[in-house]
Order: sequence, then C-alpha cells, then structure tokens
Amino acid sequence: MKMNFQNLNRLNTFVNAVSGNILPITDMKKRLSIVLKIYSILVWTIELSYLAACILGLFNVSRERALKDSTVNIVISLEVFVLIVYLHNRENLLRELIGKLNCLLIVDDETLRDVTIGTVKPLEKPLRVYIIASVGSLMIWASLPLAKIFRKSEFYYTDYQVPAVISNEPFPIGVFIGGVALQIFGSAYTLLRKVSLDLYTMHLILLITAQYKYLRIKFAAILEQETPKDFFYGGIIWQNVPCEYDKMVKQEMKLLTRHFEIVVEMTVMLKKLLSPNIGILYINYVFRFCFLSFMLATSSGMHFEKCLLVSYTIGALIQFYILCYCIQQLLEASTTVADDVVHEKWYLHDVKFQHIILMITLANKLKCKLSSFRNIDLTLPSFMSILNQAYSVCLLFLKA
Repeated sequence: MKMNFQNLNRLNTFVNAVSGNILPITDMKKRLSIVLKIYSILVWTIELSYLAACILGLFNVSRERALKDSTVNIVISLEVFVLIVYLHNRENLLRELIGKLNCLLIVDDETLRDVTIGTVKPLEKPLRVYIIASVGSLMIWASLPLAKIFRKSEFYYTDYQVPAVISNEPFPIGVFIGGVALQIFGSAYTLLRKVSLDLYTMHLILLITAQYKYLRIKFAAILEQETPKDFFYGGIIWQNVPCEYDKMVKQEMKLLTRHFEIVVEMTVMLKKLLSPNIGILYINYVFRFCFLSFMLATSSGMHFEKCLLVSYTIGALIQFYILCYCIQQLLEASTTVADDVVHEKWYLHDVKFQHIILMITLANKLKCKLSSFRNIDLTLPSFMSILNQAYSVCLLFLKA
C-alpha cells in the first residue's frame, strides 16, 4: 500500500467524515456525494439549533448557573465554528500542502516508510480511546436529566444539563425529551468536531515531523562509511577510484538537499496555515480548563455526575497534552536534522560539499515555531503555562 495523507491515518479520515467537518484529505478537489451533503447539512442543523438554544439559555438563568454549566460548551462551540470556517477558507493552501506531502511520501524508501509509520501510528490508539471515552461520557452526562421525567410533569430551562431555551417555560414532557435529545447529539457533534480538528492538525504536524526525522537519518547515512577502495556502482565494480564514489555521494546529497528544501517550504506553509489556530487554541484552552475547574469546584450533584466530569476533564487534558507533544516533536525534529552529520567525515570532501553541510547546519538553527506570536505557543512548556493560567483565572471566578 502506497503512503499518502489519507491512508496513513484512517482514524483521521473517519472522524473527519463522521463529524461533518469534511476537510480536504487529498490534493484533488472532488464533489461531495449527495449522501455526504445531506449528512453535513443535518449535522450543521443539529449543531446550530443546539448552540442557539444554549446561548438563549445563557441569558435566561442565574449568572452562577450560566457560569457553571454553559461556559465550557460555549467556548468549545465558538472555537469549532471559527476554525472550521477558517480552514475551509484555506482549502487551496491545504490541498497544496497535502499534494507536496503526497509527492514525498510516494517515494519507495523503506527508511521513509519505517520513520513515517513509527511517527504517526503510536498516537492513533490513545486517541481512539480518548474519542470513545470523551464523547461517551459527554453523551451520558447530557442524558442525566431524563431521570426527572419520573418525578415531575412540568419542566424549566434549568432542568437541562446545559441551560437551554427550546420552548416557553414551563413545558411538557414531550418538549423536554426532545430538548434532551438535542443536547445529547448537539454536544456529541460539537466535541467530535473539536476532536476532528485537532486530529487533522496533529496528522499534518506528524507527517512533516517524520520528514525531518527521515532527513536526519539519510544525511548521516551518506557520510557514515569511509570511502572504499573497491565499490559497486552503476553496474560496475570500481577499483581505487574514490572520485567516482565521491560523485555518487554528491548526487545523493543533491537529491536530499532538494528534499530538505521542499520540507522547509512545507513548514512555512504549515505555519501560514496554523498560526491563527495556535493563538485561538491557546486562549480557548485557558478558558476551557478554567471553566472545567470551576465546574468541578462548584459541583453539588450526585457522585456519578462528578465522575463523568472528572472523566471528561482527564480526557481533555490527555488530548491537549498529545497536541502539545506533537508540536514539540516538530520543533525538536526541525532543529536536529544536522546533529548526526557533524559527527561524520564531511571534511574529507571538497569545499563545495562542505558548503552544503554548512548550509544544512545553519538551517538547523531555524526553529519551526508554528505561532507568529512571541509568547503564545502550544509546546510542552506551554502545557503547564496554560494550566497555571487557567487555575489563576478560575480562582478569580471563585472569589467573585
């Protein structure tokens, strides 16, 4: 099976379709099937109805209840809508980037295959577990109000898990059950779309990270052996002709240098594409974890409800950590391409060859920082920084 953006991560392809995001997964612009169009319209209808009901509910309940139960939902929903609209507006750039990636991935090289699969596949299983656990716990949490139908016949906005306006209160059981069903599917699709966006972003980052790792191995492999007296090249056994061996090494280095240039071009495109995302995600995660902490600190519900909240929060932390880990990997891989080359015998070659090594070493100093903002990024150090800021903001809300 040939490697490409689509088949290297089936989970990304599947969640992209099920969530209704339908972001590009090939470099070709294709028309959506009628079934997929209808499904996408249905998802948007459910989610927009859900968001409208929750926003109205935000202004029809007490400030404390709105802050406790509505804020996390609103923060995630706004992030999802902004990023989906933004990425769909950059579809041409996305397809161009995917096309460049596919051109590099199609090369029949066992080292490239091993490095790419070794970079992408390890995270697929924990992400699959995270999706099932997070979406499952959220749907169960949203369905908890159904237990109230056995105790009362009239219902109010506050009876929903997330305060929502479906009809004028008080409303009957039928309207209440319909509202709960809307919240179950609306919240599930909102989270699924959020997960799909992060999966898509991580997949792009990991594929470019794999290219940097591959280049590091190949650059060192060219120079790791001493110039032989006898070697096989071009179907002929050459004897005592080191200049022919040197010519072969230069040719391989030329091809790898061109490969390196394409990877740097893709990195620039990735930064251009994801830089606004990083800023939005940074702010979003501060408020998301702030309001999750607020919900946990002020929760007075039953023990089972608290367990669901804890489960959801742990899942969100794991997902956020994996995203930061992916960006950290890219940052480190982009600055270590020449780390092994400098330990090989590059100095045995001519001055022109040494200049190429020098340029690769200088390129090693260019950090692949996806954010255009100085103090905003999503690396592993940022992981703790965001949690600290979320904790501080949560304390302010609790004191207020």
